[in-house]
Amino acid sequence: MKKQLLINDLKFWVDQNVIYCKVFNTFSDCNRPEDLDQIFNEAITKLSEGVHMPMLFNLEALDFNNAVRVFKLLSKNRIIKSLTLSKTFLVNSFKLSVLLKVVSFFCNPAMPDLIFVDTTSAIKFCVEDNQAYNSIS
Repeated sequence: MKKQLLINDLKFWVDQNVIYCKVFNTFSDCNRPEDLDQIFNEAITKLSEGVHMPMLFNLEALDFNNAVRVFKLLSKNRIIKSLTLSKTFLVNSFKLSVLLKVVSFFCNPAMPDLIFVDTTSAIKFCVEDNQAYNSIS
């Protein structure tokens, strides 16, 4: 594991060429969108060192309603889209996973975000996504 950054209620780190973001249950989106853009720009730029990597958001600590709210906020973020290879979300229930998959499909049908309940599967997808990207470039 490289460096870790704790900014507000978000913990960032890199492992296996994947940027991780753990969202704590105290996270609030009351910040202006520009503030979130700055947080993600700073964290991703520092951790990735200019290399496109997949990003895995861990929303397991959030309750159902907060997870939906945070997912919508993060899945639409233009900075995250521009600085990362892909976005993957880890949630704590199958029911939430299904709902977020539907939301993701309707919000971004060309490239919906991936949502997992199983940590191992989420990490495996991110690592394989990064390997596939690097084998092409």
